[in-house]
Parts: sequence; structure tokens; C-alpha cells
Amino acid sequence: MLSRTANGLFWMSRYVERMENVARLLDAGRRMENLPQPPGAKATEWRSIVIASGCKTTFPAPLDQASRDNVPQHLVFDPDNPSSLRQCARSARENARAMRTALTSEVWDAVNQTWAEMRRRGPDDTLGGRDLSEFIDWVKSRGALIRGHIDATLLRDEGHAFIELGKWIERADATARILDVKYHVLLPSSSDVGGGLDYLQWLQVLRAANSATAYRHLYRRTIDPEGVVDLLVRNARSPRSLAAGARGVCNALESIGAHTNAQRAAHARAKALCTKLRADAVEQVIADGLHEWLTDFIYEINDLADQIGVAYGFDGQEVRLSEAAQ
Repeated sequence: MLSRTANGLFWMSRYVERMENVARLLDAGRRMENLPQPPGAKATEWRSIVIASGCKTTFPAPLDQASRDNVPQHLVFDPDNPSSLRQCARSARENARAMRTALTSEVWDAVNQTWAEMRRRGPDDTLGGRDLSEFIDWVKSRGALIRGHIDATLLRDEGHAFIELGKWIERADATARILDVKYHVLLPSSSDVGGGLDYLQWLQVLRAANSATAYRHLYRRTIDPEGVVDLLVRNARSPRSLAAGARGVCNALESIGAHTNAQRAAHARAKALCTKLRADAVEQVIADGLHEWLTDFIYEINDLADQIGVAYGFDGQEVRLSEAAQ
């Protein structure tokens, strides 16, 4: 496959996935905003969303001024933010149009229509209350529609493998960021650990990752940090876990094949990441510092994407959520 085609399909997929995942981060902020705050505590959930989204450098105000009024506008409409929902939809459409002959009409129509509907919205649109919730649901439904057409209509060839590769890399990065939201702003004082607020915060993290029902089915116990981390990090049965993402990357690379030393090195690194996720015990990850572990993972998965891009001759460093959540 031509590297130009691989690049276009890879980035179309990443931008579609990113669009949905940024919406999930907004959903996390919306949910966290409605939680009770301890007496005298400063609400910092929207600051956490800016940090976790990797948009500190593009956010147009000091972080301590992040609020319900300016964060959704920045993450939805801002043309200067390459990871805003509007720019993600536009970039996905541009990459899909360039690779039009490699896609079915169903996939192209879904991507094109998403951008057409997105561009009809603008910064003057209200994103308050129920409007934001409904908009987030619409974005997630568009991502599901596009992925559904990809799964149902595309040949399982190299093109499909590069689409899968982009999806799994982006999803693993996003899940790590959603999980890290708990650290950034919502890390409770020692007196809150294990209490009602701690429970509600972990529940909202699960809901933002669409994993609350999965948690109840798999663990059948009260929500706790160990269970949430196990589900979203190590449990490959969870489609949004880091383990599932790493395995998806390995499977996509296997489908593409390795014909050079650089490609074989990228395959080996992806397999090593899968092994690490299986080997790292949840208790040890938490004891050593969940935030530090997640920061290392975010760097690792994006650096792996860069290495894969170099190995296969396309740009793995195109605009992306490059900031680690720190």
C-alpha cells in the first residue's frame, strides 16, 4: 500500500476516534461538575479536563480560569485547537476525501455528513445544561455510525488494518487521559479516600468511558480504585481498556506485516507494551503512583505511533494530543 494512502486512512481513523474521545472528556467534566463539593473546596473539574485533553497550550485563558463557560467552547468550536470537535470532524473528512477511492460510499457518506452537520454549528450556539449533554451524545453516535460502516463494508485488507491501527492507538491514549482526570482535579484529601465523594468520582470516570455496566457485570462489588484501574488498564475484555488498545495495535500490525528491520522493531515494541500491561499488577501500579504510570503510558503509546509512522513511511507526528497529562 502507498504510504500516502496508509497515512490518510490512519489519520482519518484517529480523528474520528479523537472526536468521540474529546466528547467523552467533556462528558466527564459535565458529570463531575454536578458532584457535591467538600466545604471550602474549589471546583477544578474543568481545569482537569483541559489538562487531561492535552490542550493546555491552546487554551486561551489561564488554567485557573477554566470554567463551564470557556472549556466546552474551546474543546468544541475553537479553530485554533486542532483537537476541538469541529477540527477533528474537519480533519477526518479531509483525510477521507483524499482517500476516497479506498473507502466505501457508506463510510465516506458517514464521515462527510458528520462534518456537514458539525459545520452548521458555531461558537454562538449554546452548550449549556441539557444542550451539552445532547451534543455529546450526538458526537458519540456519529463516531459509532462511522465505525459501524467501517466494520460492515470495508474489505479486511491493509487499508482496514491501518484504520484499525489509528483507532486503537487513539483510544488507548484517550482512556489513559480519562482515567487520569481523577488525579488532576478530583484527587480527594486523605480523609475522602474510600468515602462517598471518592466513590462518585470513580463512578463518573467509568461512565465517561462507557464502562459502568461492564464494571458491574465483571466485578460485582462496590466501585473501588483497584477495580476501576483493573477494568480500564488490564482487562482486555473491556473494549476501551489500555490492554485492549495495545492488543488491537498488535493485531493490526500483524495484518499489515513487517518487511524491514524498522517495521519488525515497531512490532516488537508493540508486543512488549502488551506484555507490560499484562505483567503490571494493579496494586503495584497504584502504589507506585497511578498518575506517573499513566503519564509514562501516554508518552509510550504516542512514541510508538511515531515509530510506526517512520517504519511504514507516513507521518506519525501529525497534529495530535501530544501533551502528556501532567
